[in-house]
Amino acid sequence: MTTTTRAVAISTYNRVDHIDEVITGVLSTVPNGTDVFVVDDGSTDCTPQYVTREFPGVHYYRGPNMGVGTNKTRCLYLMKNHHFSVILEDDLVPTEPFWFETYEAASSLMEVHHWCRVVDKEIPETVPSFSEYMKKTMDATPIYASSPRGDLTFITRKTISTVGGFNPAFQGVGYAHGNWSNRVVRAGLISHPLKWIDIAECRDKFKQVGDTEGGRWNEDPEKIKKQLVYNRKVSKKLGDTGQLYCPLVLR
Repeated sequence: MTTTTRAVAISTYNRVDHIDEVITGVLSTVPNGTDVFVVDDGSTDCTPQYVTREFPGVHYYRGPNMGVGTNKTRCLYLMKNHHFSVILEDDLVPTEPFWFETYEAASSLMEVHHWCRVVDKEIPETVPSFSEYMKKTMDATPIYASSPRGDLTFITRKTISTVGGFNPAFQGVGYAHGNWSNRVVRAGLISHPLKWIDIAECRDKFKQVGDTEGGRWNEDPEKIKKQLVYNRKVSKKLGDTGQLYCPLVLR
């Protein structure tokens, strides 16, 4: 497979009521020629029929329901030959263009291979020269958080080739994305000590939709609680191993 430039993978599960808005937002704001994927974690609603009927130009992939981490590994696998990639969750809608190009330029300029959304837990800059240089060279404002969010992750191909996919030991929801992001940091792919970086001018070009309804919010709360307890233990165990790379396996 040849290497191409840009891709966006929308990770989804049982969100047919919002998926059209997310896909339309992506298609209307990304650069021409960007590959757009909808990656479905075994939805039981009519997502497969709706997406394939209404968006024939979008690449649709559906696997069995195996949880957030596995589905995001599918996203990474499908985008492994793209220079610049985004994993976008199905409750976040791009509303204005040029966000992709801004992340892309900043990645190349600042040697930051991983950007994630910052809308809360914001913390102050500790390396003024970093933000000053970004502001001077591309008129962009970096912002930082104390922990990563998973609803938007912009990465370069180097990230995928260096750390691979999410660890398959995680089940259902919780902790898988944090474990993967920490591996990105350990690999030295973020050139700032605060680690979790966004760009203010990009952040403001998105809106949240249905983020507390549909999808996994409709699952049995006790089932979700058990998954979180289990994944917390997995996360602690894996954190002690210093693992860096997980093979990309399409399941």
